Amino acid sequence: MTNSPLQIGVVGPGRMGRVYARLASELSETNLVAVSGRSEGSTNEVAGLYGVPGYPNVGHEAMLAAHPEIEAVVVAASEWMHTAPVLAALEAGKHVLVEKPMAVSAADAQSFVETAERVGVQLMVCHSLRFDHPYAAMRAAVAAGEIGEVMHLYSRRNTIQFAAERVLGKFSLAYWLTPHDIDMMLWTVGRPITSVRAFSKEKAKGRQDFIIAAFTFDNGVVGVLETSWSTPAFSGRSQAEHFSIHGREGAAEVLGHENSVAIYHVGGEPDYPDIGYTPVLHGRQEGMFRSLFSHFVGVVQGKWEPIVTGRDGLAAIRVASALERALESGREEAVEM
Repeated sequence: MTNSPLQIGVVGPGRMGRVYARLASELSETNLVAVSGRSEGSTNEVAGLYGVPGYPNVGHEAMLAAHPEIEAVVVAASEWMHTAPVLAALEAGKHVLVEKPMAVSAADAQSFVETAERVGVQLMVCHSLRFDHPYAAMRAAVAAGEIGEVMHLYSRRNTIQFAAERVLGKFSLAYWLTPHDIDMMLWTVGRPITSVRAFSKEKAKGRQDFIIAAFTFDNGVVGVLETSWSTPAFSGRSQAEHFSIHGREGAAEVLGHENSVAIYHVGGEPDYPDIGYTPVLHGRQEGMFRSLFSHFVGVVQGKWEPIVTGRDGLAAIRVASALERALESGREEAVEM
């Protein structure tokens, strides 16, 4: 176990990369060393905010070569660009925290896990719902037996099309938002999903409007997932989420944005301040991502065991892969184990 600051490199200066760069700068347990990314403007902007070198034009290899002192790398690049920086960091002997989805194919996700295990470093996936208080409290109640034997689950994670424009056409949308809820189902039930059925509808552009999926677990539990990225904007909110789980002796649910704070304006739309994901409180980044990042740091420093592992991320991607196949075939598809 070590108490010296963990030396951090961040790959990807986008929305989540900015969160991790700020956290690496704010936490006493970490030190931000450098930032790399595709865009010269964004990379240099984020690097400049914290007075560290920036390596644009997909500069993760240059960053690793120039800074051997880096001990851990956070990969928050675009979802379809995780493979090269994750494998480069792992092969260089760096611990890795990778944003979800960890990869957009099961083969790539498996290569991450195998490489981390061969090299002997930590690989953790940002399945952030495990660090979101409402979801964690729900899972704890289920694990304690408060609702009895689990029978079925339901999740909804719908977002407006504007939010999806960044990823449309880049990879299968079966991998975009679904890993959040797939992982939560797997974590809460504690058993593997063995098969998937799925339904969708495509617009004239050939892009899916929504996915409705039914998951069967190896113990007979059934989970239903709903996700859409063609939801009209409503009430000023960017997404609608819900998660419920039903047992023989009770039920539990997370209501998502229905528990948020609302700020109303005369003649205007209401605002919903971020109180859970990346809120800034008294000038400091707080919320579930601070908890997640701090946990990763503690894992690397040997203080505790990981709450979520690379193999957990791989399990979610294997289910997403079966979901993608089910959408293409129109049949029930088995999950590769």
